Amino acid sequence: MAGEETEAAKSVISNEEVSALLEKSPGDEVKPYDLAGTQRITRGRLPALETIHETFARSFRVALFNLLQREPQVTFEGVRTQKAGDYLAAVTTPASLDICRLKPLPGNGLFVFDPTLVFLMVDTYFGGPGRNVERASDRGLTPTEVRFVHLVLRQAALDLAQAWTPVANIEVELVKHESNPLFASVAAPTDTVLVNRFNIELPAGGGALDLVMPAMMIEPLREVLTAGIVARSGRDEAWGPTLSTHLRDANVEVRAVLTELEITIGDLKRLKPGDVLPIDAPREVTLFAGDQPLYAGKFGVSRGRNALKILAPLRRSGK
Repeated sequence: MAGEETEAAKSVISNEEVSALLEKSPGDEVKPYDLAGTQRITRGRLPALETIHETFARSFRVALFNLLQREPQVTFEGVRTQKAGDYLAAVTTPASLDICRLKPLPGNGLFVFDPTLVFLMVDTYFGGPGRNVERASDRGLTPTEVRFVHLVLRQAALDLAQAWTPVANIEVELVKHESNPLFASVAAPTDTVLVNRFNIELPAGGGALDLVMPAMMIEPLREVLTAGIVARSGRDEAWGPTLSTHLRDANVEVRAVLTELEITIGDLKRLKPGDVLPIDAPREVTLFAGDQPLYAGKFGVSRGRNALKILAPLRRSGK
Protein backbone atom coordinates (compact mmCIF):
# COMPACT_ATOMS: atom_id res chain seq x y z
CA MET A 1 0.00 0.00 0.00
CA ALA A 2 2.80 2.43 0.93
CA GLY A 3 4.44 1.86 -2.42
CA GLU A 4 1.14 2.52 -4.22
CA GLU A 5 0.62 5.81 -2.29
CA THR A 6 4.16 6.91 -3.17
CA GLU A 7 3.61 6.20 -6.81
CA ALA A 8 0.26 8.06 -6.72
CA ALA A 9 1.90 11.12 -5.12
CA LYS A 10 4.64 11.08 -7.77
CA SER A 11 2.02 11.01 -10.50
CA VAL A 12 0.41 14.17 -9.05
CA ILE A 13 3.50 16.34 -8.45
CA SER A 14 7.23 15.64 -8.79
CA ASN A 15 10.01 16.55 -6.38
CA GLU A 16 11.35 19.08 -8.89
CA GLU A 17 7.95 20.78 -9.02
CA VAL A 18 7.77 20.89 -5.21
CA SER A 19 11.20 22.53 -5.07
CA ALA A 20 10.19 25.08 -7.72
CA LEU A 21 7.07 26.03 -5.78
CA LEU A 22 9.04 26.49 -2.56
CA GLU A 23 11.72 28.61 -4.14
CA LYS A 24 11.34 32.36 -3.74
CA SER A 25 11.82 34.27 -6.97
CA PRO A 26 13.99 37.41 -6.85
CA GLY A 27 11.92 40.50 -6.21
CA ASP A 28 8.98 38.62 -4.68
CA GLU A 29 7.72 40.03 -1.42
CA VAL A 30 5.18 38.65 0.99
CA LYS A 31 2.70 41.32 2.08
CA PRO A 32 0.21 41.03 4.95
CA TYR A 33 -3.46 41.13 3.94
CA ASP A 34 -6.00 42.11 6.57
CA LEU A 35 -9.31 40.58 5.53
CA ALA A 36 -11.21 42.30 8.35
CA GLY A 37 -9.79 45.76 7.87
CA THR A 38 -9.51 45.94 4.09
CA GLN A 39 -11.28 48.87 2.46
CA ARG A 40 -13.91 47.67 0.05
CA ILE A 41 -15.33 49.88 -2.67
CA THR A 42 -19.09 49.56 -2.38
CA ARG A 43 -19.99 51.04 -5.77
CA GLY A 44 -23.18 49.39 -6.88
CA ARG A 45 -24.04 48.06 -3.41
CA LEU A 46 -25.80 51.25 -2.32
CA PRO A 47 -26.87 52.78 -5.63
CA ALA A 48 -29.33 55.24 -4.08
CA LEU A 49 -26.68 56.63 -1.72
CA GLU A 50 -24.37 57.18 -4.67
CA THR A 51 -27.14 58.92 -6.62
CA ILE A 52 -27.83 61.18 -3.64
CA HIS A 53 -24.21 62.23 -3.34
CA GLU A 54 -23.73 62.68 -7.08
CA THR A 55 -26.71 65.05 -7.00
CA PHE A 56 -25.19 66.83 -4.01
CA ALA A 57 -21.87 67.22 -5.84
CA ARG A 58 -23.58 69.01 -8.73
CA SER A 59 -25.52 71.46 -6.58
CA PHE A 60 -22.56 72.04 -4.24
CA ARG A 61 -20.42 72.96 -7.25
CA VAL A 62 -22.87 75.77 -8.08
CA ALA A 63 -22.82 76.95 -4.46
CA LEU A 64 -19.00 77.07 -4.41
CA PHE A 65 -18.97 79.01 -7.67
CA ASN A 66 -21.33 81.61 -6.19
CA LEU A 67 -19.18 81.83 -3.06
CA LEU A 68 -15.71 81.92 -4.63
CA GLN A 69 -16.50 83.40 -8.07
CA ARG A 70 -14.17 80.76 -9.53
CA GLU A 71 -15.16 77.69 -11.50
CA PRO A 72 -14.64 74.62 -9.28
CA GLN A 73 -14.96 70.97 -10.20
CA VAL A 74 -16.70 68.80 -7.61
CA THR A 75 -16.52 65.06 -8.26
CA PHE A 76 -18.05 62.33 -6.14
CA GLU A 77 -15.42 59.58 -6.02
CA GLY A 78 -17.67 56.94 -4.49
CA VAL A 79 -18.35 55.17 -1.20
CA ARG A 80 -15.89 52.92 0.57
CA THR A 81 -16.16 51.07 3.86
CA GLN A 82 -13.45 51.28 6.48
CA LYS A 83 -12.92 50.74 10.18
CA ALA A 84 -13.50 54.00 12.03
CA GLY A 85 -10.20 53.70 13.92
CA ASP A 86 -8.23 53.16 10.70
CA TYR A 87 -9.81 56.16 9.02
CA LEU A 88 -9.12 58.57 11.90
CA ALA A 89 -5.59 57.23 12.28
CA ALA A 90 -4.87 58.24 8.67
CA VAL A 91 -6.12 61.81 9.16
CA THR A 92 -3.17 64.22 9.40
CA THR A 93 -3.20 66.67 12.27
CA PRO A 94 -4.03 69.41 12.80
CA ALA A 95 -7.16 68.70 10.81
CA SER A 96 -10.54 70.24 10.00
CA LEU A 97 -13.23 67.96 11.40
CA ASP A 98 -16.87 68.87 11.96
CA ILE A 99 -19.25 66.51 13.73
CA CYS A 100 -22.77 66.68 12.33
CA ARG A 101 -26.18 65.09 12.71
CA LEU A 102 -28.39 63.94 9.86
CA LYS A 103 -31.67 64.07 11.75
CA PRO A 104 -33.65 61.87 12.18
CA LEU A 105 -31.01 59.25 11.26
CA PRO A 106 -29.29 57.74 14.33
CA GLY A 107 -25.78 58.67 15.41
CA ASN A 108 -23.41 61.38 14.22
CA GLY A 109 -21.59 61.92 10.95
CA LEU A 110 -18.33 63.74 10.25
CA PHE A 111 -17.24 66.29 7.65
CA VAL A 112 -13.48 66.14 7.08
CA PHE A 113 -11.94 68.98 5.05
CA ASP A 114 -8.46 68.69 3.58
CA PRO A 115 -6.64 71.63 5.30
CA THR A 116 -4.77 72.43 2.06
CA LEU A 117 -8.12 72.80 0.29
CA VAL A 118 -9.31 75.13 3.07
CA PHE A 119 -6.23 77.35 2.65
CA LEU A 120 -6.78 77.53 -1.13
CA MET A 121 -10.46 78.38 -0.79
CA VAL A 122 -9.89 81.05 1.86
CA ASP A 123 -7.19 82.70 -0.26
CA THR A 124 -9.57 82.67 -3.24
CA TYR A 125 -12.50 83.98 -1.19
CA PHE A 126 -10.54 87.04 -0.05
CA GLY A 127 -9.42 87.89 -3.58
CA GLY A 128 -6.10 86.07 -3.74
CA PRO A 129 -4.86 83.90 -6.62
CA GLY A 130 -5.79 80.72 -4.75
CA ARG A 131 -2.25 79.48 -4.26
CA ASN A 132 -1.15 77.37 -1.33
CA VAL A 133 1.34 79.15 0.93
CA GLU A 134 4.05 77.29 2.83
CA ARG A 135 2.93 76.70 6.41
CA ALA A 136 4.36 74.98 9.45
CA SER A 137 3.29 71.33 9.64
CA ASP A 138 1.74 71.86 13.07
CA ARG A 139 -0.11 75.01 12.06
CA GLY A 140 -3.88 74.61 12.54
CA LEU A 141 -6.75 76.63 11.15
CA THR A 142 -7.08 80.24 12.26
CA PRO A 143 -10.42 81.48 13.67
CA THR A 144 -11.11 83.15 10.31
CA GLU A 145 -10.47 79.89 8.46
CA VAL A 146 -12.73 77.98 10.87
CA ARG A 147 -15.52 80.51 10.26
CA PHE A 148 -15.03 80.10 6.53
CA VAL A 149 -15.29 76.29 6.87
CA HIS A 150 -18.57 76.74 8.73
CA LEU A 151 -19.80 79.10 5.98
CA VAL A 152 -19.08 76.42 3.36
CA LEU A 153 -20.52 73.58 5.44
CA ARG A 154 -23.74 75.46 6.16
CA GLN A 155 -24.32 75.65 2.41
CA ALA A 156 -23.26 72.01 2.04
CA ALA A 157 -25.81 71.07 4.71
CA LEU A 158 -28.62 72.71 2.71
CA ASP A 159 -27.55 71.09 -0.55
CA LEU A 160 -27.14 67.68 1.11
CA ALA A 161 -30.59 67.82 2.69
CA GLN A 162 -32.07 68.73 -0.69
CA ALA A 163 -30.25 65.85 -2.39
CA TRP A 164 -31.69 63.41 0.17
CA THR A 165 -35.28 64.54 -0.54
CA PRO A 166 -36.19 61.62 -2.89
CA VAL A 167 -35.33 59.15 -0.10
CA ALA A 168 -36.03 60.91 3.19
CA ASN A 169 -36.52 64.34 4.70
CA ILE A 170 -33.37 64.99 6.70
CA GLU A 171 -31.94 68.02 8.44
CA VAL A 172 -28.16 68.41 8.61
CA GLU A 173 -27.02 70.05 11.83
CA LEU A 174 -23.40 71.03 12.55
CA VAL A 175 -22.54 70.07 16.13
CA LYS A 176 -18.92 71.09 16.79
CA HIS A 177 -15.55 71.68 15.14
CA GLU A 178 -12.41 69.77 16.13
CA SER A 179 -8.79 69.77 15.00
CA ASN A 180 -7.76 66.52 16.73
CA PRO A 181 -9.18 63.21 15.44
CA LEU A 182 -9.14 61.83 19.00
CA PHE A 183 -12.01 64.17 19.87
CA ALA A 184 -13.99 63.64 16.67
CA SER A 185 -14.84 59.95 16.82
CA VAL A 186 -18.35 59.13 15.59
CA ALA A 187 -18.04 55.34 15.99
CA ALA A 188 -16.08 52.74 17.94
CA PRO A 189 -12.63 52.07 16.43
CA THR A 190 -13.69 48.62 15.18
CA ASP A 191 -17.04 49.78 13.80
CA THR A 192 -17.52 50.21 10.07
CA VAL A 193 -18.00 53.66 8.57
CA LEU A 194 -18.96 54.73 5.06
CA VAL A 195 -16.49 57.24 3.65
CA ASN A 196 -18.09 59.38 0.94
CA ARG A 197 -15.33 61.34 -0.78
CA PHE A 198 -15.83 64.49 -2.85
CA ASN A 199 -12.84 65.75 -4.78
CA ILE A 200 -12.85 69.55 -5.20
CA GLU A 201 -10.56 71.10 -7.80
CA LEU A 202 -9.90 74.83 -8.13
CA PRO A 203 -7.79 76.48 -10.86
CA ALA A 204 -4.71 76.52 -8.58
CA GLY A 205 -5.15 73.17 -6.81
CA GLY A 206 -7.60 71.12 -4.83
CA GLY A 207 -8.28 68.53 -2.18
CA ALA A 208 -10.95 66.30 -0.68
CA LEU A 209 -14.04 66.73 1.44
CA ASP A 210 -15.13 63.52 3.17
CA LEU A 211 -18.54 62.80 4.64
CA VAL A 212 -18.04 59.94 7.10
CA MET A 213 -21.18 58.07 8.14
CA PRO A 214 -21.30 55.17 10.61
CA ALA A 215 -22.79 52.12 8.93
CA MET A 216 -25.49 51.98 11.61
CA MET A 217 -26.65 55.46 10.57
CA ILE A 218 -28.15 54.20 7.31
CA GLU A 219 -29.68 51.02 8.75
CA PRO A 220 -33.24 52.49 8.87
CA LEU A 221 -32.95 53.23 5.12
CA ARG A 222 -30.72 50.38 3.97
CA GLU A 223 -33.47 48.66 1.98
CA VAL A 224 -34.26 51.86 0.08
CA LEU A 225 -30.60 52.74 -0.46
CA THR A 226 -29.88 49.25 -1.76
CA ALA A 227 -32.88 49.20 -4.10
CA GLY A 228 -32.11 52.57 -5.68
CA ILE A 229 -34.11 55.72 -6.24
CA VAL A 230 -37.14 55.68 -8.49
CA ALA A 231 -37.34 58.85 -10.54
CA ARG A 232 -40.35 60.90 -9.50
CA SER A 233 -40.75 63.37 -12.32
CA GLY A 234 -37.68 63.08 -14.52
CA ARG A 235 -36.24 66.26 -13.01
CA ASP A 236 -33.15 66.84 -10.93
CA GLU A 237 -34.81 68.14 -7.78
CA ALA A 238 -31.57 69.58 -6.39
CA TRP A 239 -31.40 72.13 -9.22
CA GLY A 240 -34.81 73.64 -8.41
CA PRO A 241 -33.79 76.06 -5.64
CA THR A 242 -30.61 77.06 -7.51
CA LEU A 243 -32.47 77.81 -10.73
CA SER A 244 -35.16 79.72 -8.84
CA THR A 245 -32.55 81.89 -7.12
CA HIS A 246 -30.82 82.77 -10.39
CA LEU A 247 -34.09 83.39 -12.20
CA ARG A 248 -35.21 85.82 -9.50
CA ASP A 249 -32.00 87.82 -10.08
CA ALA A 250 -32.31 87.82 -13.88
CA ASN A 251 -33.02 91.14 -15.64
CA VAL A 252 -36.15 91.23 -17.81
CA GLU A 253 -37.11 94.14 -20.04
CA VAL A 254 -40.80 95.02 -19.84
CA ARG A 255 -42.88 97.47 -21.86
CA ALA A 256 -46.31 99.00 -21.53
CA VAL A 257 -48.37 99.85 -24.61
CA LEU A 258 -50.45 102.93 -23.80
CA THR A 259 -52.45 102.93 -27.02
CA GLU A 260 -52.37 101.96 -30.68
CA LEU A 261 -53.51 104.13 -33.62
CA GLU A 262 -54.16 103.13 -37.21
CA ILE A 263 -53.48 105.60 -40.06
CA THR A 264 -52.98 105.23 -43.78
CA ILE A 265 -49.55 105.13 -45.35
CA GLY A 266 -50.42 108.36 -47.17
CA ASP A 267 -51.18 110.14 -43.87
CA LEU A 268 -47.99 108.74 -42.37
CA LYS A 269 -45.92 110.15 -45.26
CA ARG A 270 -47.51 113.60 -44.85
CA LEU A 271 -46.66 113.89 -41.13
CA LYS A 272 -44.29 116.72 -40.20
CA PRO A 273 -42.90 118.07 -36.89
CA GLY A 274 -45.64 119.69 -34.84
CA ASP A 275 -48.49 117.53 -36.16
CA VAL A 276 -50.74 116.02 -33.47
CA LEU A 277 -52.24 112.54 -33.54
CA PRO A 278 -55.42 112.47 -31.43
CA ILE A 279 -55.71 109.48 -29.06
CA ASP A 280 -58.04 108.51 -26.25
CA ALA A 281 -56.52 107.97 -22.79
CA PRO A 282 -56.68 104.22 -22.11
CA ARG A 283 -58.51 102.92 -19.06
CA GLU A 284 -56.19 99.92 -18.80
CA VAL A 285 -52.64 99.34 -20.01
CA THR A 286 -51.06 95.95 -20.74
CA LEU A 287 -47.56 95.21 -19.43
CA PHE A 288 -45.51 92.98 -21.75
CA ALA A 289 -42.29 90.98 -21.40
CA GLY A 290 -41.28 90.55 -25.04
CA ASP A 291 -44.54 89.63 -26.79
CA GLN A 292 -45.99 87.93 -23.71
CA PRO A 293 -48.70 89.92 -21.88
CA LEU A 294 -48.18 89.68 -18.13
CA TYR A 295 -50.32 92.21 -16.24
CA ALA A 296 -53.16 94.65 -16.71
CA GLY A 297 -52.40 98.02 -15.17
CA LYS A 298 -53.42 101.64 -14.91
CA PHE A 299 -51.21 104.42 -16.22
CA GLY A 300 -50.47 107.38 -13.96
CA VAL A 301 -47.77 109.41 -12.23
CA SER A 302 -45.88 108.49 -9.06
CA ARG A 303 -43.35 110.80 -7.40
CA GLY A 304 -43.12 112.88 -10.52
CA ARG A 305 -42.45 109.94 -12.84
CA ASN A 306 -44.68 108.08 -15.27
CA ALA A 307 -45.78 104.84 -13.65
CA LEU A 308 -47.97 101.80 -14.09
CA LYS A 309 -50.13 100.49 -11.27
CA ILE A 310 -50.55 96.70 -11.50
CA LEU A 311 -54.21 95.70 -11.34
CA ALA A 312 -54.29 91.99 -12.14
CA PRO A 313 -52.25 89.23 -13.82
CA LEU A 314 -53.27 88.22 -17.32
CA ARG A 315 -53.89 84.69 -18.48
CA ARG A 316 -50.84 83.67 -20.47
CA SER A 317 -51.26 82.06 -23.88
CA GLY A 318 -51.08 78.29 -23.83
CA LYS A 319 -52.21 78.08 -20.17
